[in-house]
Amino acid sequence: MADRIEGVMPALVTPYNTDGSVSVEMTRKLVGYLIEQGAHGFFVCGSTGEGLLLSSDERKLMVQTVVDEVAGQVPVIVHVGAPGTDMAVDLAKHAKAAGATAVSSLPPIYYRVGLDGIMKHIRRIAEAAELPTYYYHIPRLTGVELTGDELVEAFTNVPGLVGLKFTHSDMFLLWWIIETSGGQLAVLNGSDQMLFHGLSTGACGGIGSTYNYQMRTMVSIYKAVKAGNFEAAKQAQWKANQVVRVLFRNGPSTATEKAIMKLLGFDVGPTRDPMVAFPDDQLGSLQKQLEEIGFFND
Repeated sequence: MADRIEGVMPALVTPYNTDGSVSVEMTRKLVGYLIEQGAHGFFVCGSTGEGLLLSSDERKLMVQTVVDEVAGQVPVIVHVGAPGTDMAVDLAKHAKAAGATAVSSLPPIYYRVGLDGIMKHIRRIAEAAELPTYYYHIPRLTGVELTGDELVEAFTNVPGLVGLKFTHSDMFLLWWIIETSGGQLAVLNGSDQMLFHGLSTGACGGIGSTYNYQMRTMVSIYKAVKAGNFEAAKQAQWKANQVVRVLFRNGPSTATEKAIMKLLGFDVGPTRDPMVAFPDDQLGSLQKQLEEIGFFND
């Protein structure tokens, strides 16, 4: 399972109680629901999970809660990225101890440390985790742009680094990584609106935020591509993209996604500061837009 993680996995939201603490109860409820909906795994404490806004103890609590609730049914990938390597290493060690399947990390953020610094960061994480490790490529947020050759040459020389979470619209770059690495680097597609395109290009699965509330549709895209039924996959992607379009029209943020979760019956609380919460007076409009595309009919 660890060496070849495949399928579609929600980038899990982090639920909060009314006092702002991490809600263990809602996390367990959400994990159970998503497994029933067909989730092939979980990505915990990433961008959607507000990982960089949580304390180390809160991140560890989320990880342990998810691993315990999953109980070995599906893989759990833990995002351990942090501005400093020592914190990331500590989180990686905890992920291993908690029973996670794999870890993932952003490059160092804020300080521009270059490719050498990135590789030192990732190498130490992989060594500490002693688990399959995925580089989290999301240049829109990190500002770290790497070429296909840089990615392949650097990462194929890191013991334990098995692939990338690829949140980018450049399908040529995705193909380049897979082709140039000879399949040594597995790619998990990270742009929800392009899951069909990523899988068709060679990604072995996908991780996304909208999977939290449209898991069945994302599973159907994956299954259709695997079966070679590309027309069905395109139709399912079109259905998913109608939801993504509503998200984008209301602000493509974790706050909007948590509002959608609330409308679906999962009150996962607001977002952490400095994120701005979704306005309560706009919930009715959001619900109407989702109703118009048949979101609640599934």
